[in-house]
Amino acid sequence: MKSISRSRKINLSIAGVIYLLLFLVTAILFYNRDLAELKSVYILNIGVDLASMLTGYVLYICCLVDIQKAGADYKYYLFLLNTVIGGLFTDAVAWLVDGNPNLRIINILDNVTYYSCTAFASCFFWLFIVNFVNSNRKIVKILSYYVFGGLFVSEILIISNIFTDFYFYVDEAGFYHRTDIYIFANIYVYTVLLAALYVAIIERKRMHGFQLGAIVIYVIAPLIVAVLTTDIYGLSINYGCIMIIMLLIYCVINVTQGREKAASDRDMRTASAIQTHILPNTFPAFPERDEFDIYASMDTAKEVGGDFYDYFLVDDDHLALVMADVSGKGVPSALFMMIARTLIKNEMLNGCSPEKALFNVNNRLLDGKTEMFVTVWLALLEISTGKGWAVNAGHEHPAIRHAGGEYELVKYKHFPAVSLMENYNYRQHEFKLEKGDSFFVYTDGVTEAVNAEKDFFGEERMLKALNENPDASPKELLDNVSKAIDSFVQGAEQFDDITMMCMKFAND
Repeated sequence: MKSISRSRKINLSIAGVIYLLLFLVTAILFYNRDLAELKSVYILNIGVDLASMLTGYVLYICCLVDIQKAGADYKYYLFLLNTVIGGLFTDAVAWLVDGNPNLRIINILDNVTYYSCTAFASCFFWLFIVNFVNSNRKIVKILSYYVFGGLFVSEILIISNIFTDFYFYVDEAGFYHRTDIYIFANIYVYTVLLAALYVAIIERKRMHGFQLGAIVIYVIAPLIVAVLTTDIYGLSINYGCIMIIMLLIYCVINVTQGREKAASDRDMRTASAIQTHILPNTFPAFPERDEFDIYASMDTAKEVGGDFYDYFLVDDDHLALVMADVSGKGVPSALFMMIARTLIKNEMLNGCSPEKALFNVNNRLLDGKTEMFVTVWLALLEISTGKGWAVNAGHEHPAIRHAGGEYELVKYKHFPAVSLMENYNYRQHEFKLEKGDSFFVYTDGVTEAVNAEKDFFGEERMLKALNENPDASPKELLDNVSKAIDSFVQGAEQFDDITMMCMKFAND
């Protein structure tokens, strides 16, 4: 889940409050105005504006929820929604103050803002479409120059209307009037909308049919409404029409995201199932062998993770053990994990020592020219003697318990993670296990599990959980650590996989 910054959440919340205040101001002005002084068409228009503003506010809250929960990309849609809400507010205020000579200046400034919102709305619609289809055609770049340059010119002409009465004027009695060249105020708007429609059509292969249909409606419907209401003074329901289509577009976006998320979830479930089955998860691991007992678990931060463990018999007297953590998260890490696991297992089954196996795996992974790496703890245990060899390539220190004692970390030299440096010579060290000895290996998701206060679980808490019942079986031991982690984090979201493995040697 993609999150947004605290400052952006605050800004979005403030904008939501402003929208609500605009709606309340308009409603109060409407309530306190003597309706007998307003033409019926004014009342109809203001009512449409209020209803559309409320719809816009609900849409805004829905977008905010989507952004916070799923990180949805509503950037240009919100720009457009902001402008449409501003247009609705200025339209409603224009008719509320119309005919009041004492509010003539407010009427002029309000209408200038209304015209400006119309120009900006068409520009943001253009940006929304170009971003939505992700077009990089040359014609789109050329049209963008017109869109931005035209917006600059259009805004200069609109603002100049304060002094020149270019598109409209407000007489001494406070009434708004359109000039003979009013129609030219919409040339920029409709050419930009048609340009956006053109881009949508030439990039239609990147969209579903219902998406293109919603875009066509956005362009055509307001144009039809504008033509039908041109001769009806006081009836300007274009923005109300646009807000309804904005609601339609929002629904279209959610349908699309719903389809994409369903497909993504299906792929993630498939990848998770593959990962679950590729790692050994049948216990007891070797029921025919009584010289040792092994248990392992993996709790992924996402549906698929980059951690992995493995254990397998190289021959009747040698057991290989692996604990590893791939950089990154999600499907790419899971794929890299499966490749690394397969290579390590093949090298060990071919008779390589741990140090030689990691040397070969390191170079093989670097041949793939990926930017990922993997930390690995790899050991080979001679079952008949308890003698072992291990290499630690940038991984966490294991915890060892000798019979009758407690678990404690065994710290020794780390080597670089695998897939970082070509031809690196890893060096293994020897260890010896006696009857009743056991060890615990894990990934950093254990020690770096965090609670709501962002405190780490840490090595001390891990050792405490291990030593609550050090004689426990490997499964019970991992259960104790898992319970301790759950009690510590208390439901806080985890950002790393939690993987553990325990082996008890020479079981009675």
